[in-house]
Order: sequence, then C-alpha cells, then structure tokens
Amino acid sequence: MIKEQEMFEDVRKWHRKILNGYWIVVLISLVAEIVALIIKMKLEPEDVQYFLIHKLVIPTCVQVTLVTANELMERYYKKSYPLLIILTGTLIGAVLIYGNMRVIGIQYVMMIPMLVAAFHFTKKYLTFAFLMVIAELAIMYLLFPLIWNHMTIFERFALFYILSGEYLILIQLLHRGNDLLERLIRTSRSERDLLINNTIMERLSKTDALTNLYNHRTFQEYLDHVIELCETNKMPLQIAIIDIDNFKSINDTYGHAVGDIILKRVAGILQQSLTSNEIIARYGGEEFAILFPEKTLDQAFDICERARESICLLNHMEMEDRRVTVSIGLSGYECGMGKSRFFNEADSLLYQAKKEGKNKTVYQQDKELSGLLDI
Repeated sequence: MIKEQEMFEDVRKWHRKILNGYWIVVLISLVAEIVALIIKMKLEPEDVQYFLIHKLVIPTCVQVTLVTANELMERYYKKSYPLLIILTGTLIGAVLIYGNMRVIGIQYVMMIPMLVAAFHFTKKYLTFAFLMVIAELAIMYLLFPLIWNHMTIFERFALFYILSGEYLILIQLLHRGNDLLERLIRTSRSERDLLINNTIMERLSKTDALTNLYNHRTFQEYLDHVIELCETNKMPLQIAIIDIDNFKSINDTYGHAVGDIILKRVAGILQQSLTSNEIIARYGGEEFAILFPEKTLDQAFDICERARESICLLNHMEMEDRRVTVSIGLSGYECGMGKSRFFNEADSLLYQAKKEGKNKTVYQQDKELSGLLDI
C-alpha cells in the first residue's frame, strides 16, 4: 500500500511538470501570435480581424481549456490520467498546426506527445501517443488540405518516417531504461542481501547460538567498556554470575536435549527480568553473567532475586514437572579494582551461594557479614 502511494505521488509529480510544460508551450504560442498580429496590423490590416479570431483567440482558448481541464482533474479528483495527459499533448499540437498552417515544419510539434508518453516508461502509453499522432495528422490532412500544400510528397513521407523513427527510438530507450532499472534493482537486492548476511554473521559472532544471548567474548568486550565508563564517570556498576544448580545431573538424568531446553528457558526468564540497560551473556556451559550499569547494589539484588524466584517457581514438564534453581553471586565495582578482581569477586560469591545450600543470591554485604561472624 505504501509503495503504491509512493508510485502515485511520483506519477503526479511528473504530471505536474508536464502540465507546467504545456502552460509554457501555450504562453510561447500566445506571445508568438501577438507578435504576428502586430506585424499583420502593419502589413495586412485588412486581415487583422480574421487573424485575431481564428489564429489568436480561438486556438489560445482551446489550448487553455485543454490544460485547465487536466489541472482540474489533477486537483479535484486526486487522480492521474496518463492517457488524458498524452491526448492533451496531441490536441495542443493539432491546435498549433491549425493556427500556423503556413509555417514550414509546424507538423513536427506532434513529436511532443510521444516525448511526454516516454516519461511514463510504458510501451502501451508510447504506442497510444504514436497512434493518436498519426490519426490526428490523417484527420487534419482530410479536413485542412491547406496545411499540406507547402509540403512535397517526399516531405510528407519524410514526416511520417521521422515520427515512426522517433517512436522506434523511444521504444528502444524504454527497453534500455527498463534494463538499467532491473540491473539497479538486482544490484540493490544484492547489496541488501550482503548487508543482511553481514548483519547476521556479525550477530552470530556476538551471540550464543542456543540461548541467543551475548557470548563470552562479547561480554568481555562490554565489560572492558563499562569498567572504563565507571572509572571515568564514577558510574555505579554491578555484576552477577548465575549458575544453574545441579545441571550435570539434569543432563545425566534427562539427556542433553532436555538440558538445552532448560538452558534456553532459564536464559529467557533472565532476559525478561532485565531492562534495556542491562547486559546479559551466556558465560559458560550453564553459567550466565549480567552487567548492571547505573544501578546500585540493592537495585541489582532485587532484580536478581525476582529472576531467581521466577526460575524456582517454574515446573518443567520435560523433567516430570520438577523445578530448577539457580545460585547467584553479585558484586559491585570499586574504582581501581580492575576487571579480574571485579569478576573474581562475583565468582567467589557464587561459590559461597553454592556452599550455603544453593538457590540463593549472595552479594558483598552477605560476604562481609559472614566474615565478621567467623571472627
């Protein structure tokens, strides 16, 4: 629907330019006839009245009426009629010939309608214009023999051959234009397909094929970037390392196919629990990592807990409606601590969560409190 609207607007744009051209032709014709009238008044004053009515007023009124009719069709009917535009061109040409019967070569103005038809890049419109031109010239030959009196038989045939030659040349130009357009379309499609393939390949290189999350390498790139931002702008940054509890036993009991289903399902729940600001990746086999830029430790903890509880409450029919849990280690970045220490801190907290019974989120405050209790 949008493409059809665009094509319609494009046709209307060109019709507007053609109508402007018709107005210019009418204006030039009017100026020429006024000049001729002035000369006629000096040289042949007895013919002024006839010239004024039959050569100036009537032809100009007919041309203005023809172009105005097209203007009204374009403006009020909100539609474009290519055949009407072409027919108008042939009628304007016929009026010009009638008003200038003694002008040598005036018949060649009938080339204009075929040139107008060529703007539509459609063979049927060009053929219509050619047939209309030949038909109008034949009718004028029968009705107004005076038009042809100053032309020899050879010149009359030459006119027909030139108009026919113009038609054949324009047909070939249309074919050439269509060939170029098809080639352009093919090139555009190839470039688009290449762009799509490159985009797909880039995405595949950045994401994990099973879970569709970022992969380990991409996560490391993002980690470097956000740590740099954190150091420069004092931006709060948290990291969570998440591991599916007892995942090896799931693979051993139900098979790797079920294990893959569980991985995808857990990844989906984690992703749904996050906002667009967080960065999540499948870090290892059954391990995930999440970066929380611009969030406090408490905010990141709340998100992790909601995700953990959602995972814990889900029954998996592939595992006889049994449930799966995850353990989470959550750590906050402190300026100067570096990437390795930042990640290892969260990994250590994950190990603590596993050690304390799994299915829980452990973060720095828990670790500090645990250390105090040990003392």
